[in-house]
Amino acid sequence: MSYPVMPIPFKPPRLVGLSEGLLASHYENNYGGALRRLIAIEEKLSSVPLENTPTYDLNGLGRERLIAANSVILHEVYFDCLGGADGIGGPTVDPTGPLADAIARDFGSFENWKTEFTAMGRALGGGLGWVSLVWSSRFERLSNQWSADYTHALAGGIPILALDMYEHAYHMDFSSNADAYVEAFMNNLHWDRPTKRFMDAIGISGESGLTEDNEVSVEELQRMMASGNAPLLLDICLDEDMAKRSDKISNARTLAPQNIEIWIEDLPKDQPMIGYCVYGYQVSGNAVGEMQRRGLNAKRLKGGIAAWHAMGGATEPLAK
Repeated sequence: MSYPVMPIPFKPPRLVGLSEGLLASHYENNYGGALRRLIAIEEKLSSVPLENTPTYDLNGLGRERLIAANSVILHEVYFDCLGGADGIGGPTVDPTGPLADAIARDFGSFENWKTEFTAMGRALGGGLGWVSLVWSSRFERLSNQWSADYTHALAGGIPILALDMYEHAYHMDFSSNADAYVEAFMNNLHWDRPTKRFMDAIGISGESGLTEDNEVSVEELQRMMASGNAPLLLDICLDEDMAKRSDKISNARTLAPQNIEIWIEDLPKDQPMIGYCVYGYQVSGNAVGEMQRRGLNAKRLKGGIAAWHAMGGATEPLAK
């Protein structure tokens, strides 16, 4: 069984007080690791002869699947909540709309909710766990849920916003100062995506999450490569981003975006190609847009090489 990777929905260098290195490591290693582990456990369970397997083995696999699945879900909610006011990066602003109204109703005020949520996060500092804003259809209200690990969840609860208090989420930037990390997290919230998640939970949102026609997911690219129908891969990164990288997707051609007027003339006219940058935003998007305007069969990789790393895709060292 396969699960799609969620591309990181903001530009890590633009967040305030949370470094790109911390966010990239958290996304690729911790979220990506949980996703790869979940897939491996599902494959293991599908091949186990259940009638002959000791109960302790089944219990262990079941528990590990729960841990991996909850880790995937909570990490996706965590990253989806970040991005500041415009969703890409920059300081947050207080929410408005249906979620803000529900928070005020269920907690008395937005400030009451924020005080309780951040206090619960700080209380987990130096330990392990999560704090999540959760919608319960049974109780018809929002509540803040404390979780010591990935096996704790409110039954039937839908996470709307999640704060990771495991040390991997902050130690690189903040050492043991969990309070400063909680403040930085709150200062980078993007409320539009949690609001949509809340509206979906209560059944009043009809938006589609389909991939755009000019994008290819990492799962699609993996299937293409496995079938022997790999497109021409173009690694299109700014020099400052390239200096921070050590690898590229296997067999990708490395191209400088500022020199597009030179190399675009040498690209094959009839071959499918996929361009990517670090996170899949303007750099590769602008380059692919120009290629499409010139009549080339080009798309961009959704989520960039960061999403490829998270899925454990094959890479090779960059030539330095």
